[in-house]
Amino acid sequence: MALGVADWKPGMRVLKIKAKVPLSFLRLQARFVFSCNPSSEIDLLQIERLPDIISAWTEWFSRWDAINTYVTVRRFQVPGGRMLDICEENGDSMARHIWDGGVLLAAWVVNQPGFQENPQSDLSLSIVELGTGCGMVGLAYGTRSNCRVILTDVDHDALEYASRNSIQAQVSYNSASSTRVLDWSKPVEVELDRPMDFLLVSECIYNPDSISDLVRTISSLVQQSSGLEKMGNEVSSARPQIVVSTKVRHPSEAAFFDLMRESKFEQKQHISIPIHDQFRESTGQEPEVVHIYIFENPN
Repeated sequence: MALGVADWKPGMRVLKIKAKVPLSFLRLQARFVFSCNPSSEIDLLQIERLPDIISAWTEWFSRWDAINTYVTVRRFQVPGGRMLDICEENGDSMARHIWDGGVLLAAWVVNQPGFQENPQSDLSLSIVELGTGCGMVGLAYGTRSNCRVILTDVDHDALEYASRNSIQAQVSYNSASSTRVLDWSKPVEVELDRPMDFLLVSECIYNPDSISDLVRTISSLVQQSSGLEKMGNEVSSARPQIVVSTKVRHPSEAAFFDLMRESKFEQKQHISIPIHDQFRESTGQEPEVVHIYIFENPN
């Protein structure tokens, strides 16, 4: 085993790792491991149990295919024992990563009372995720029994990761997921075949240039869902809930909430989840916070 020390500085999005290994190791397969607990590949998807550094494992590689080090695997265990394997891309891509807001929203969702798997339940949930990236939040829902999840993104490469993660994740035996390309700046081309129960929006409001398109897309999908319910094609348990998670990065994000109010969406709930960070705690800094908002359209 080769060990090394990495120095992560505030503001860095990417940390390049170098390690010296004996020449004889070049004949073998290897992988990089980053973890607070190297003896385990798994992190429990519970807010109070998530480590400061979420474990990451590269795929196995050798000197001939070191390109595999550009893919990182995160392994989470959800209540009930199912595994949620999430592959992401190392590098500067914004879309092909997991983010704090997505991880904590997924942890919050799967630990809600009543979320536990119930194979006998007749309540089928229909879920759409916008800006899914690697698909973590939508696939967390998929570990519940009897869910239909549509993962959408404008980034084709991100959807390839979401599709791969969909295959690897241990979704419930009677749940299913699919991926669709969805560009918020264009008319919505995703056709629903049943009313939505949840519309997920995780870490998507950081860019002020896309906020108006995002709200328009949310409104369009909610209208489409309401139309299906009125036509009687499917019975929905309630009006769709829009679940938004974000770690505030800039005051301009407030425009999203203004536009949601103008579009007649009512904020029903706001949950604040501090991010556990031993460094910030030890230096007396306030913890960063992920905010979860739940909206409904009363019309």
